[in-house]
Amino acid sequence: MDVKGKTAIVTGSSQGLGRVFAKTLAKAGARVIVNCAHHPDKAQTVVDEIHADGGIAEVYVCDVSDEKAIAKMFQDLGRVDILVNNARVDPYSRRPEMTEGEWWDRVIDISLKSCFLCSMAFFDQAKDDGKGGVIVNISSVRAFRPAEMHMIAYGVSKLGMHGITRAIAHNGAPFGIRANTICPGMCLTENLTKRLTPEQQKAEGSLIPIGRGSTMEENADAVMFAIENDYVTGETININGGMYYAP
Repeated sequence: MDVKGKTAIVTGSSQGLGRVFAKTLAKAGARVIVNCAHHPDKAQTVVDEIHADGGIAEVYVCDVSDEKAIAKMFQDLGRVDILVNNARVDPYSRRPEMTEGEWWDRVIDISLKSCFLCSMAFFDQAKDDGKGGVIVNISSVRAFRPAEMHMIAYGVSKLGMHGITRAIAHNGAPFGIRANTICPGMCLTENLTKRLTPEQQKAEGSLIPIGRGSTMEENADAVMFAIENDYVTGETININGGMYYAP
């Protein structure tokens, strides 16, 4: 796929990896929809950065765990060629007063249900018009590693993405629809660099065979490969520096 002139939605792209995915797609010539559920000011900053670089982008505020809101988004935007399911709950954002059930529902709704609902909406549109398209689901090395007790919900949400990827890849192939999963390991996002001191980042990185965390751009390269290579579907691309060797 040549992304130039194509429309791409990147969910949860007002910051972090989503921001870099959006900017990378725009640089390649796509019209990028910078999605957020909250903080449209941050999303607008991403759009402004894309415009400053000569790209095409717009903000679309939509809670991607809301089925009706997703249907409206796809209707409003028209033909969507690329969907990057990046929205998630920061696993370290749990409030002390939240029960296990409340936390589970929040993580699954935003990190997994959104992936399912957006993928289904994308599939229905792409199947009906016969033009195909591609989905990239942003999972995590946490999908494969045994979770600490406080990370169980997050790990399950990321593992579930792989089932969605395989199903869309299998059922979508006759319609020219592809789906792949990207699994980052330790990535130096804004949240991580705020949470860990430089010394802690170095200590964590030393546990990885390559000896460091990944850059956001390295993960964006993997997303672009999954989008542009027309013979890759149903696959998992691990970007973790050897942190975990998984199929």
